[in-house]
Amino acid sequence: MKDRAVKGALLLALVCLGTCAVLRSRQPGSPMAPSPPAPVDMAAAPSRTTQENPVSRPPPGTKPIIDSITVEKEEVCEGEENLVTVQAHTPDGNDAFLHCQVGPTSGSPVAVRSYLDDRGRPTAHRVSVFGKNNAVTTVEVPSFRVKPCAASAAVVVEHRLRANTVAEFDFDVRIVSAGSQGADGAADASFRPRGFAWSFGDGTHQDGPLPHATHSFADRAQDTLYAQFLVTVEVLGEDARVLRGRHAVELLNPAFEAFAYKGVVLLFADLDPRFPVLSAEGTVDQRVRLWHARPDSVAITKATVMTRYAAHGARSAPAYPPVSSVLGATEIPPGRGLEVRVILDSRVEPDTLSRDYMLEGRTRDGHPVRGSFSVMKPPPLPSKERHDPISDPVLLAKVKMAREMLHRDYVTDEDIGALERAGKFDGLHIDAKAPAPPASPSLPARPFKR
Repeated sequence: MKDRAVKGALLLALVCLGTCAVLRSRQPGSPMAPSPPAPVDMAAAPSRTTQENPVSRPPPGTKPIIDSITVEKEEVCEGEENLVTVQAHTPDGNDAFLHCQVGPTSGSPVAVRSYLDDRGRPTAHRVSVFGKNNAVTTVEVPSFRVKPCAASAAVVVEHRLRANTVAEFDFDVRIVSAGSQGADGAADASFRPRGFAWSFGDGTHQDGPLPHATHSFADRAQDTLYAQFLVTVEVLGEDARVLRGRHAVELLNPAFEAFAYKGVVLLFADLDPRFPVLSAEGTVDQRVRLWHARPDSVAITKATVMTRYAAHGARSAPAYPPVSSVLGATEIPPGRGLEVRVILDSRVEPDTLSRDYMLEGRTRDGHPVRGSFSVMKPPPLPSKERHDPISDPVLLAKVKMAREMLHRDYVTDEDIGALERAGKFDGLHIDAKAPAPPASPSLPARPFKR
């Protein structure tokens, strides 16, 4: 039974292709594209454009031009993947803003699945390529044959962004029967996996026996509006069969967006640990990595610090300490950036909930730099007197099992999600309609959400 409170999204692995639309002069052929049939001549293909808002209609000639759409296979079985690759450019030279959608999925290439309806007609897929200000060109995907045959088991890859991260994702794999449509397809018990090989678009790989992986794309290049990755996982079965699942992932590049539309250079902050931890001495020791996407160092000229108080929810008046006293430096270099350590002592400041740091500066060529981060005191742990009772008996059972398996007094939603994806609750059978037993006095009745 799926548990909404701990349900995690998932996904990802292989080949970053820059932007959806690939400009001929920049990337003449996708290194990920398998030997496809001859590219479709889009001049002869029917071109349909979506209805535009007349108030925000882009100037004539700014819509993207689709150069080609190629399909990996000329025929597939129902539910079998078929890779669709799009190449396009803009007539006004704004290729950095290009991105596209193939069927319901953003990105290119995209592995589509097709099914036959009651009349024997295959799933219709369309390609929409977007340019600057969302000027769009839409056409049909070139036709390929969908046969009513049984394909092998299908690999479904899902993902979710990890809390308190810039771009770190959990990816999960499910093996479903070939005829299953959508992410809720029935599990295929005939295929027993024993190994998973992930490949991520930034050149890194990960192998292991479990159907999940964690990977960060925080350090990706941000020289386009969107970064696109084709994620691939190969699943080795006990019978030596190998199944493959692919999924396109499209990530907005906020550094490019802020600079292109506002002329502002963004500072990013990675927290370590991801959630604040209160030591036995009553201090929070927070490490922060500050970084940016510029090729050279940026100067920080102003730091503003404001304190939030737990008792009345108000903020203090802003303080302006020397930048070097906050960061230990006045410049943030390119690449990995600058490591900062901030300590909040609750014994000295018992009423302080958090301290917020706002940073301002300039690049060498005069562009403004902006960023912020916070250090906070974590909320008190649940106790017998202070907790929210769990009404779901399945969730309560998972909390108890997680505590035993992890040897912890407290577990988080993320802990339970990781154990669930690892199959640790597969043998758990509880009637979800049965009333929840009263919480044990020693058991916090709700997993602690950090």
